[in-house]
Amino acid sequence: MTKYCLTNSLVGKIGLIGDWSDIQIVQPILETFTQAYTLTSNQQNTKKFHTPFARRSKEVPLRKYFLTTLSYSDPMVNKVLKFDLRYFKDAQVDTLIPLNYGYFNYQTQISKLFNYKKCRFHKLEKLEKSFTDIVDLSKKTTNYSVQILYTGQKELLQRQKKTMRTLQRGKEVEVVFEKI
Repeated sequence: MTKYCLTNSLVGKIGLIGDWSDIQIVQPILETFTQAYTLTSNQQNTKKFHTPFARRSKEVPLRKYFLTTLSYSDPMVNKVLKFDLRYFKDAQVDTLIPLNYGYFNYQTQISKLFNYKKCRFHKLEKLEKSFTDIVDLSKKTTNYSVQILYTGQKELLQRQKKTMRTLQRGKEVEVVFEKI
């Protein structure tokens, strides 16, 4: 969060896209992150930078349904996605944070809808890089185990072979999935 989302924020407006329950959980966490965050020199020199960070959130309950029943390139999915993201474009949000792993399936459409110079949507590569950073830190310890708590679908993460290999350290450790 602090390494990619907050440091790359241009004007201090952050958008959260997810279910109602995800938004309720993430907002206090985001508030603690933003209070402890120190601005970069470019952010301090920007006159229109919002301190504290302004948060916008949009509840999109249909995303999980679309993941299980429709294709990612379905015209109805694209139309609803454009309608949902228009809220963030109108609010001039500069960083969009998805609150569900399934939103990375729509990352191509989301990236095409936003101008990268004005709004940042950090793709799956940033999450993979964070995973590798965590794994690199944990290689120094002898007790290494991976337990993933999930509420939605674990299959979306299990299909990402590169991420799973990184978490397992090359099949040395079993990843335990536990539904909440």
